[in-house]
Formats: sequence, structure tokens, C-alpha cells
Amino acid sequence: MAITNTDKTLSETRISRDGTLEVTLSVTAQPGGTACGDMDVALVLDRSGSMAGSPLEHLKAGAKDFIDLVLARGGAKDDGSDGSRVGIVSFAGTATTDVPLTSDSAALRRAVDALTAQGSTNHADGFTAGGALLNGSTRKKVLVIFTDGETTVGADPTAIAEKLRRHGVEIYCVGLVGRTGLDKATLCRWASEPADDHVITTPNAEELETVFRRLAGVIAGTSGAPGASDIRIRDTVHSDFRILGFTPPALGTAALDGAQAISWHIPTLAASAPETAALTFQVQHTGQTGGAKQVNRSIEFSNAAGETPTFPSPSVTVESGTVISPDSPHTVDVYAAPCQDSVFCDAGDVVLAHQGRILQVDFTLRNVCPHSRTCAAVIVTELMPSGVEESRGFKTLVLPAHDGDTCRDIHVMCVSFVLPNDPNNCGCERGSCGGRRLRVRVLANSMDSTWNGCGTIPIA
Repeated sequence: MAITNTDKTLSETRISRDGTLEVTLSVTAQPGGTACGDMDVALVLDRSGSMAGSPLEHLKAGAKDFIDLVLARGGAKDDGSDGSRVGIVSFAGTATTDVPLTSDSAALRRAVDALTAQGSTNHADGFTAGGALLNGSTRKKVLVIFTDGETTVGADPTAIAEKLRRHGVEIYCVGLVGRTGLDKATLCRWASEPADDHVITTPNAEELETVFRRLAGVIAGTSGAPGASDIRIRDTVHSDFRILGFTPPALGTAALDGAQAISWHIPTLAASAPETAALTFQVQHTGQTGGAKQVNRSIEFSNAAGETPTFPSPSVTVESGTVISPDSPHTVDVYAAPCQDSVFCDAGDVVLAHQGRILQVDFTLRNVCPHSRTCAAVIVTELMPSGVEESRGFKTLVLPAHDGDTCRDIHVMCVSFVLPNDPNNCGCERGSCGGRRLRVRVLANSMDSTWNGCGTIPIA
């Protein structure tokens, strides 16, 4: 099976009756096929003048990905004593052996980074040097040649390529076509049969990285086939929940089907290496009852291979209590007379009956833009054993504006609350209660704006 794991997780285990939570679906797949045995690969790269600029940079990125993937799947050891090997030949008017066969990825990557583009194009010399690199190898022998143009100097390389094929060298050709006269038919004359499996072309240099990763999968034994394709998932939530929205997934596309279903389509997964795709969406409880509830009602899955994996069905506990404000403390009215700049107040006797707890709240406001004050509110409640959520404190803060050049994170520290113990609810007459379940909510809004909706109002 290509699909190796499916999962569904919830961000919360308990929510209030109208609370929200995030649901995350994930799918993991592995590439099809099996890895080949040890092989020797000659990577023959065109560095002629026509490759200058963006084409050469994209070639370098693609070649380095190719090296890493082939060596990783070929069982290369860190000491280079075993596994597949890669060598690098580069050519323009003549060919140069930049790195002999090795499994040292770092050395190969350095050689690729050192390539510069100049000169004419001598494919025959490139094939000859690449063949010499593989001469005497007792492993599977592979030659990959990349070019972006027709031969401008040297002999016709067709006969040289044919001789290499007769001596057991499998030839793959990668072409950046349409730039300097090169066409696919030319590459097909050089490549091993069947040509459709050994020739990859693209008219866009930007696609070279994808092309080389795909070719590495072919050579290393995955046949270029993704682990899974045309994956379609439809998650329908329970009638006591509704979907508020979703975060666009990094892989595939998602869409809401009304308020209680979401669909997710992944065209391909694990094309060249094990890969996990994830989708996160937000739901809210809208039912009238509490208790443990499964969030999803059903999940439908399909893919091109007809696989039918199952997803877990996690539940969340919905609390049925309501928020009750505590009784207000005893108050004393104070009057300040006009022009009286100091006032004395005797608040009477205050009895400290029970030891309390101190709660310190720290939080970070993300991406606060410059030149705008921020108002933040911290709300503290306590969930009682009866299931009722009671208020324990509320504080507002005005944070001064910063004058930075860009938005920045603001760290707020030491917002403190004193939480007296309540013997009527926690069952103790004095001292600290056992455990207390507190909840903290933070709200924040920008206070200032430069927008003038009405414009300047003229004064008559």
C-alpha cells in the first residue's frame, strides 16, 4: 500500500458549550517501487556559454537534488565504502572530469557549485569522458547527460553513445529544448531504449529542479510514480458542530461543502520520498447538550489505487455549565469636593479569611504594527467541580505604540491576579485547596487608525 498512515487529531479535549477547536487531518504515503542495488552514475553536464545566468543556476539546484536522492536510495555509507557512486563530467568546447566516482555528497555538490558557463558545445567529448568514468565498473552503469543546445564543435556523438550502450551503459538524456536548436529527436538518438523512458525535456529552466528529482526517482528504482495519486477526502462533522473555516493546505486544495462538510483533493503525494499532507480546519459546538461527543460523523476516502484506509474518530468533552459572576464585594462611596486634591477613605474592616493563589499571566502579541497603541484584555475564570465556570478576574491593558520599521512581536509579562480560595466550592475551611482548574482568555485590538472615512468636513 502507498498510504502508510492516516490520522485525525483535535486541538482541545474540553470546550465550553459554544466553544471552538481545530481539527487536523493528515495522510502519509511512501513512493511506489523498491530501491535499486548499487550503481555507478556519470552525470555529464553542459556548461557552454548558452547556459549562463538563470539556466545554470537552476541546473545546479537540480543536479544537487539528483545527487542526494541517488546516493540516499543507493545505500551509500558515510565513509564512502559502499553503496551507489556518482561522478561528474562537465563539457563546453572540451570535457573535464570534475569528480571521479564517489559517494561523497559534499564533494559532488561543491563541484556542481563551481561550474561556470562559457564556450561552445562538444557533446562527443562529454560522452567520451562520461564513458571513461564508468569504464571498468562492475556495477550497473548509468550515464545522464544534460544539454541545452546542438553540437557546435567536435564529432557527431551518436556513434559514441551507441558504443556505450553496447557496453552496458544505460543512457538518460535531459534537454532544455527550444533555446538553441536542440530538439527531443536528437536526444532520442543518443538515449537507451525505450526512448520515451530515457528522455526528459522541458522548455523552461525553472523546471529543471523538478525534472532532476523525477529522474532520480526513475534511476533509483521508484519508476517515477508517486506513492499515491488523486487522493480525495470528504469529512462531515457531527450535527452538533459547524465548520467555521480552514487553513489552506500546503499540499492539495480544500473547499467547504456547506457548514458541516469539507473536501480535500491531493493530486499526488510522495512522488519521490515519503511525504505527509495535513489539513487543519476550525469547528464550533452549536448543540444544546454537553458531554463527550465525536466531532466527525463520517470520513470518505478514495485514491487512484482504490485504497481504503481508516481515520480515527476522536471525541471532545463539551461542558454544559454557564459563566456565573461572583457577588460584588462590599463597597464604600467616596466624594471628592471641587478643587479637593486629596481624599481620605476608611474602607472599614477587611478580614483575610482564606489563603489565596496568585496567577501571573505572560503572553506575546504577534505582528503588532508600528505607531499604533494596542488594547489587551485578560479574562480569568475557574471551572468548578459541578461543571460551572465562574469568573475570577478581568484586567485591561493599554500597550504603547512602538516606532519600529516593521511589525514586531510584543512580549507582555507579569499580569497578576489574586485568586482567593472559596471554601463553599473547593471544600476546605482554610489553607490551599487541592487542584484548581483555571482558564485564561486574552483579547487584543489595535486602538489607533489613520483612516478617515468621511474625509475633511468643511466648516462654513
